[in-house]
Amino acid sequence: MPNALTLFKANTVISDAWLQAFDARTVAVQGNLVITTPNMHFVPEFHHFDAEVLQARADGRFGVIDCFQWPQAYDDTFCHAACIPRKESFPCPHPLHWAWFTPTPDDLKPIPGNSFPVGTLASDKVDGLQSLFKLAEQRLRDYRKVHPDRGQVIYGRLLSLRHAVARLKSHPLTFCDLLIFVTDAQRLFLDIYSYFDWTLIAQPLTTSGLRHNVRGKWMGAFVQSSDVCEKLFCAGVPVWYVRASVYIPPSMAVVEPVLLTRPDHIIISMYAEGRKVRPFEVIHHGPGGHDRHVHIRRLYAGTTHLDPEAAIPQPSSSSNPGAKVSSLGKAPSRQKSKPKHQPYSIDARPARPAPSGESRNKWQDPDTPYLPPLNLHWEAAMKIAIKDQSRIHTPYVIDRGYRFPEPALLIGPKLAERLQVYLVNWLACRVLWVGRVDHDPPHTYPTPQLWRDFLGSVPSAQPQSHREKDPDRKGLTATEKRKQVMQELFGDDVLESQGNVFSPDGVVEFRGEQFSVASLTNPSALLAQKVTWELFELGFQYELRDLDRHLAQRRWRDDPAGREQLLHGIFPGDAGLVMWSEPFLSEHYGLWDNTLQGCLPYVENFCRLLCDWDGVPPLLVTPLTLDNFTDTKSWEVKRVATAFYVQTFFDHFGRPPIIPHSLPMQS
Repeated sequence: MPNALTLFKANTVISDAWLQAFDARTVAVQGNLVITTPNMHFVPEFHHFDAEVLQARADGRFGVIDCFQWPQAYDDTFCHAACIPRKESFPCPHPLHWAWFTPTPDDLKPIPGNSFPVGTLASDKVDGLQSLFKLAEQRLRDYRKVHPDRGQVIYGRLLSLRHAVARLKSHPLTFCDLLIFVTDAQRLFLDIYSYFDWTLIAQPLTTSGLRHNVRGKWMGAFVQSSDVCEKLFCAGVPVWYVRASVYIPPSMAVVEPVLLTRPDHIIISMYAEGRKVRPFEVIHHGPGGHDRHVHIRRLYAGTTHLDPEAAIPQPSSSSNPGAKVSSLGKAPSRQKSKPKHQPYSIDARPARPAPSGESRNKWQDPDTPYLPPLNLHWEAAMKIAIKDQSRIHTPYVIDRGYRFPEPALLIGPKLAERLQVYLVNWLACRVLWVGRVDHDPPHTYPTPQLWRDFLGSVPSAQPQSHREKDPDRKGLTATEKRKQVMQELFGDDVLESQGNVFSPDGVVEFRGEQFSVASLTNPSALLAQKVTWELFELGFQYELRDLDRHLAQRRWRDDPAGREQLLHGIFPGDAGLVMWSEPFLSEHYGLWDNTLQGCLPYVENFCRLLCDWDGVPPLLVTPLTLDNFTDTKSWEVKRVATAFYVQTFFDHFGRPPIIPHSLPMQS
């Protein structure tokens, strides 16, 4: 096979300053293509025309077709990709080196008192990613001083970066999830950083008509257009011009023919845990270009997309035309594969609710010292809600299951031993389940009966899947089938961890405090109230999220980052909807802050979110300011907002919502 060394003759007499856009500082041959560059000393291998699988590799990145690792074809929509910084130009201790570090299992810091294989990112790595966010934030701030009416799209990317860093700091994650979330954050930063380099530095020079020195620290791009080649060359962007050999003029100046530079340093092996290979899902299949740029910027646990390509030879992914393919880059479950959860799918739940076996009135709290005090506004909203079944929208389009155990169910057992088992099981799986609901929800949320079966189970010596079956039995009992469903939700790891928890010296953890299993036979009322208060908060926040995703679908489709930011703005803190790792509160906050100035921004965000729902009361549409937000106004707005939420929730879920409660009494 001929190469550039045999086809072209070097002319070292030519000065680089004399070269034009279509000359060759270096030239290489790839198949029947000739690739020239007027401003770089090497020619990278070009991966573009063949349909290739876009799939996260062992390091969480996308191999040689990853525009954040290797030059790709220029695209008008993603022209700033040519200005992505090159890793080798920013070694440690340069501040940008955090954009390429790869976490190791040692960077997963276990949750104290938790026996699941989950944890958070090491604090020094979080600080490194936080430094990238601050750098991107400062660049946006400087950009808006010059262009106050621009940058809204990149602002959404910045919000996503902030949430990504907060998630790594606070959310419980398995290592494979942590790996992808880190690379998600890094890609977000590089996307933002390259956007500003392009708009502020490169783009203005593309129309100058003058040649500028090449910036070798940029990634550069392959081009197939002479016009684009000329513009990038003038702007000092590394550029490689791709042509068929028949279009190479005999008079082309060649300084140095070279062999292709191959991406041998880029990891292409699949993710593995020990000796078990667990490949991430395929998220796209096709040639390079616009679609590949789009899909590579999809965030882990973000929206799924329909893959238009033909079948992909990847058993872990459905790839028929019109089939749903995950855009998450997510490692498959250890159990058999299951459809992705769709909280507002038409098929989410049956037209009529299944009987739960409960007779308790869920519109009011049971009389027990183990539940925190009621909030007056929410209590009133539950009382005045119209509970007429004819109001319910059927068939149900939102999953009616419970995102978390009902607080009253958790403390429902009358026997001390049963209460101990319920509390221990929940505190043991709490961290894992919170993270699961946040970024990888199950296909169907558990019913109260399934929660009861799981919380009331005491582990056996072996997981259910390993036990020998009684040959005389024809099948599983109803209870065993329900427990099997719970096992599919959590996996054998849960049962094995339960076994560790229920050992004589077993301990569980709650918000930084550890408790022995034995002490939970007779838990203090304060501890029980703290645990159930958190369940009320979590249940409310994630039910609000799923209801809003259904009622404000257009908002989520048009501006998902902005909508998510509005949702998070209803609750204090930087960890999104997850507060499991934060110290327990000592005073009311957010919507229920004791001062008008303190609660105003959260009430305003809550009203803004509700205003996109049908039938919103006119009072909630009026903007709130420090001037009009009086004690009377605050009381009235909160009364109307809570009543509207409770009624709307019932109309779509067909059951009472989980509502926030007041903080537990400290004495």
